[in-house]
Amino acid sequence: MSQRHSKWLTAVLGLLVLGLAGGWWQREQTFAQEREKLLQSKTIKLAEVGLKEFQWEGKPTGQVGIYFAGNTPTSREFVTGRFVLRPGLEPHPIHQHPEEEILIVTAGEGEISCDGQITRVTAGSVMYTAPNVPHGIRNTGQNPLEFYFVKWIGRK
Repeated sequence: MSQRHSKWLTAVLGLLVLGLAGGWWQREQTFAQEREKLLQSKTIKLAEVGLKEFQWEGKPTGQVGIYFAGNTPTSREFVTGRFVLRPGLEPHPIHQHPEEEILIVTAGEGEISCDGQITRVTAGSVMYTAPNVPHGIRNTGQNPLEFYFVKWIGRK
């Protein structure tokens, strides 16, 4: 191999190494940024979650407080919160969304509609719904109905 070809090969290999190192650095930066955006493990107490009035079509239906909202290592659009629903009302009509959801009733009485089936519920009742399954909750009692919810979309 001539000296000219050797220098050319050295230059090409040098550029290749620099390109690979730059790509590796960029990949590590991207992973670090993604990790920074993930929800952090921690505990939040009830007193730390402020409730805000929730309205549907301009009419108040109850109060909602969000504990966590963001992405996790295995899910995206993760959210968990608490809802205090006024007597005789529903937060919004029966609906569906791409997230899976768990709803846990902690006080009051009502009805949950899930995939076409209506179930009377009280404290201790739990609903799970798969993505895009119609569901909803209504307070049928004289007191507020309180429930917690967790929704998420898995990463693919």
